[in-house]
Amino acid sequence: MYSIRLANPLRMSLQTISYFSMNSRIPPNTNFWSKVFGKYLLVTNTVGSGIFLPFGDALAQQYERLGEMNKAFDYSRSGSMMITGLVIGPVQHGFYLLLDKLLSGNKLWDVLRKILADQLIMSPIYIVMFFHISSLLEGKSITECNAELYEKFLYTWFLDCCLWPGLQYLNFRYFKTLYRVVFINVANCVYIVLLSHIKHGFQ
Repeated sequence: MYSIRLANPLRMSLQTISYFSMNSRIPPNTNFWSKVFGKYLLVTNTVGSGIFLPFGDALAQQYERLGEMNKAFDYSRSGSMMITGLVIGPVQHGFYLLLDKLLSGNKLWDVLRKILADQLIMSPIYIVMFFHISSLLEGKSITECNAELYEKFLYTWFLDCCLWPGLQYLNFRYFKTLYRVVFINVANCVYIVLLSHIKHGFQ
């Protein structure tokens, strides 16, 4: 029952994004959506990132609790994930807007160049920000943050390279710039479960 309740919002989000991705522009007479994906796009991307990071962390905690039935849910940990998402969201927003300006088009070669730029630039930035911001919010020192990043960066980036190129192919090939970060935030539901587990459960 719990998994069904979680699946419904995700399915609705995917249907919404799929609908808009098939249209060349935001439909007329939809004032709300025109603001969400127009004037307030930065807010949409930032809030979306701030929602899906703690959502993914909550799923990771539920998984971790399967092996430790007496382990309490860590609300402060999910709160740290929310703040981390709110900080990372604007960075992603700016990066993908700039990327689409510098590498416009959705032909195969254009998409491959975007994927390469994403993996070599945005992916490392995201990983560094994720570990540093969340660790600082948990009370760790800069030295401890650097040590954790040194230990887990390559493993995390390798996982990133296995997961995201295929998803980003769909994103860059079929979705428009307006919905770029929204697509990533929805896909992050799975990725953040893995990231959060690497950070808090990976030994």
